[in-house]
Amino acid sequence: MKGTVTCPSCRLAQPAQAAEAEGLCRRCGHPLPPRATPPAATRPVTILWIDDDRLLLTFGRDILERHGYRVRTAIDGPSGIAAAGEDRPDLIILDVVMPDMTGYEVCRRLRAQPGLQRTPILLLTSLQDPQVDVLGRGIGETFTMSKPPDPELIVNIVGQVLGQDNPAAAP
Repeated sequence: MKGTVTCPSCRLAQPAQAAEAEGLCRRCGHPLPPRATPPAATRPVTILWIDDDRLLLTFGRDILERHGYRVRTAIDGPSGIAAAGEDRPDLIILDVVMPDMTGYEVCRRLRAQPGLQRTPILLLTSLQDPQVDVLGRGIGETFTMSKPPDPELIVNIVGQVLGQDNPAAAP
């Protein structure tokens, strides 16, 4: 029966709520086992993608969601920083060139937030400058990818950074 606890001695099934309150079998007085709690629902891996290119955000979200990831998006640095503080993503994809606040500055601010110091940050850039990776590593980025990203490459890199086996295999 749902919501019941069975006495290990006399096998009487009793309402779980009453059993938890009393702790003893109503029939024989034997101590009752605690009711098994259902496993907590696990949160899917959450990715925050911060980019001023709305088309790329939609494209990226769709690809990653097809592979079982939960994806939040932000269209600028300040809203991305706020989203990261609220949701504590497992990984952040961050555009380097954005208006008002560069990806470098966003990365610095994310690294300064408690709980985000070790969150992987993937810099995404259309710049063809090797200094992007050097500067990024200096402020705490994990990996640099070129724009426009190949869908399979995105999934593979995300999976590798998160330590997942066969990340490109869609569920």
